[in-house]
Amino acid sequence: MGEHARLIAHRGAVKIDRATLATIEPPPATPTWKPIKHATLIDTLHEELTARDLKVTREEYAVQRHNALLFGVLDLDWGVTGEFTAAMGLRTSNDKTMPLQIAVGKRVFVCDNLAFSGDLIALTRRHTSGLDLRRALVDGLDRYQQNSRRLDEAIARWKDTSVSVEKAKGCIYDIFQQKIVPVRLFHPIISTYTQAIHEKPENQHVWTLHNAFTAHIKTLPHATQFRSTVALGKFFAWQ
Repeated sequence: MGEHARLIAHRGAVKIDRATLATIEPPPATPTWKPIKHATLIDTLHEELTARDLKVTREEYAVQRHNALLFGVLDLDWGVTGEFTAAMGLRTSNDKTMPLQIAVGKRVFVCDNLAFSGDLIALTRRHTSGLDLRRALVDGLDRYQQNSRRLDEAIARWKDTSVSVEKAKGCIYDIFQQKIVPVRLFHPIISTYTQAIHEKPENQHVWTLHNAFTAHIKTLPHATQFRSTVALGKFFAWQ
């Protein structure tokens, strides 16, 4: 309990398992607003993934703001290579601050990083009275599976795109200037990238730079992780 108290005080989010989600009740609905119980969302998502023969191999959740906000990452036994597997990021709220969103992603095995594609949000749906959760998830998963292939193509392109020291410096400056990643991570990210290209100069490409950022983004609170990883993917989509 003490550990959770520290997380709440210093990071604003608390990790929570799927079973505990069932104990969190949503606020009452109104004629125009339809909050969704966190456990109902995750259970329905699991059902729809199972119907597509997509197995969840790992899942992580966190709640914030008196349990109103839910963040999650699910790794899927699909599109597995020696380097990464499919992953899904989601966030939602029951306090009217954000819609239900699902982001297309990959879990990178070697460094346990996440890569989200910022321009490939599979689902964005507000909690209106007309929300059909199952229908929304079916539509979102259709787009997720289509767009996952596009993320594979983007990663392949990042691996093949060389980046000079000057260009890398420019990208790093732009990312921090745009506040995509908190500035306190500047020195750790620089150190990670410099070490990576020093050890293997042939890896001086966009993917290495991307991984230097995601290696440290994963240390952030869940809310910031989701936002930064999606924004980073959007930034690199233009590189």
